[in-house]
Amino acid sequence: MKQKLFSFFGVALISFGIAHAEDKLLDKLVAVVNTRVVSLSEIKRIEDTLLARKEVSPMIYSEKKYAPKQLLDIIIKSYIIRDKINGQGYVINDDAVESRIKMTEERLGLRRADLLTFLKTKNLTFEEYFEIIRETMEYNVFASKIIAPLISVTEQEIKNEYYRRNSSNKTLSFKYNLVDFYIKESLLIDKDQEKFLTILKDYQLTGKLPEEYRDLETNNLENLNEDALSKELASTLKTTGEGSFSKASVINGYMHIFYVQKKDLVESQEFSKIKEQIQNDIFMDKGKSVTQNWFDREFSNYYIKNLL
Repeated sequence: MKQKLFSFFGVALISFGIAHAEDKLLDKLVAVVNTRVVSLSEIKRIEDTLLARKEVSPMIYSEKKYAPKQLLDIIIKSYIIRDKINGQGYVINDDAVESRIKMTEERLGLRRADLLTFLKTKNLTFEEYFEIIRETMEYNVFASKIIAPLISVTEQEIKNEYYRRNSSNKTLSFKYNLVDFYIKESLLIDKDQEKFLTILKDYQLTGKLPEEYRDLETNNLENLNEDALSKELASTLKTTGEGSFSKASVINGYMHIFYVQKKDLVESQEFSKIKEQIQNDIFMDKGKSVTQNWFDREFSNYYIKNLL
């Protein structure tokens, strides 16, 4: 009897598997990620509800347009994100999602019926909305717990970006650490300033100087405020980046070139106001490349079959 029951259930399971496989084939499989199967109808459904998804989750659906392959990429990454944060103990269960939805309703003064009506106008089911909220919450955990610790923004990066945005602002002021390379111009047979710069760049790499420049001298100048410089020199250094040589200039009969070891923007009230926003902008910009590099590494840890 047991043998017959086993045979019956075995045939039933095989039949179900064949029927299920046929359904999938009719729908067309587009990807497999470990045990997660993605069908073409899922991609098309996301395409049909893309505008609503952008409103609900702009951090996930951030691009203006998406090709089907890009939407599949979002699905694959969502699977990996869920797997990774679950592995670290961050599980976004149904209760957590429902709680977040209720908070949104209370904040907007909506009843559940109002939300359902709104979703209907957006061609989005409540079940779809529920899962988008879950994926958004998972993405936030992923960004804060996995990606954010990989990103650092230095004070100098913030200042450099502020200078880049305000390079035409004449009120900007800098503080420098310089190495002054100088030689008496009368000692030079060839007084070409461009040649002097070329020789110094080579000297920095090789430590060798032509005989004509044997009397070259150097002087370290630290914590030099811009207001202590001549107008001409201040203008020259303002356009010289950190880690670079300035153009040559003749001062009191000596040809000088300054190597900018350090160039710090002197903080102003205007800079203090926008500093945090610039830091966030740099953080977000770095976050894109760090996130993509993270996924590039993680992809190798999963079985991914992309048929799209």
